[in-house]
Amino acid sequence: MRTFPPSESEGWTIHFLERDSRYWVEARAGLKDAELFELGVKAAWDWAEPSQFIRWFTDGERRYGNELWKSASIYLPAIATPAAFPYCKVWREGLEVAMKIKGSQGKPRVEWVKVTHPYTAISAKSEVHANHNEAHNSALRRKATAYRRRQNHYAKHLDGLQRALNVQRLIHNWVRPHWGQGGKRTPAMAMGFITRPIAIAELLLSRSFKSFTL
Repeated sequence: MRTFPPSESEGWTIHFLERDSRYWVEARAGLKDAELFELGVKAAWDWAEPSQFIRWFTDGERRYGNELWKSASIYLPAIATPAAFPYCKVWREGLEVAMKIKGSQGKPRVEWVKVTHPYTAISAKSEVHANHNEAHNSALRRKATAYRRRQNHYAKHLDGLQRALNVQRLIHNWVRPHWGQGGKRTPAMAMGFITRPIAIAELLLSRSFKSFTL
């Protein structure tokens, strides 16, 4: 079996979840490079951008915030800012971006990334976490044999891993009721996209199959 240093591994994955509904917005695999973060963040932002209020919380990887800054930052006109506010480039109004960092001695640290719009409310530190995403990552490693090297279904190429992620995302959002929704609703139902779970056979036979991953 060949092993590679982390920098050469194509098995890195990034995920974005809508916290309340547990809707799995984006899943992307590849090298842990600028392109992976750029494409993943852009896809998640394009999905979330129409919302008036957005709380964007991540782990300690700063590239999430740096890539989002390219799409979601604005310049404030001087007449629209308080006289004592020293910044002219900020997040758009209604967007709060923060991350939770693993601290020393078991004490995590919370940082707000870049400059928040002066009229955007700031959440309590206890609300800034990626716990739902971390739990989802653990569940995914258990469910997806594409991640397990001792399985015949282990994804030996990037295309295979991305295909497995797409299938898992379809099942998560549309097929299986989620425990976070009382075990009765799928994330797609919680988002209001549909009123019932979809059977796997129905999903595979749908002519609009591609639209389910958007």
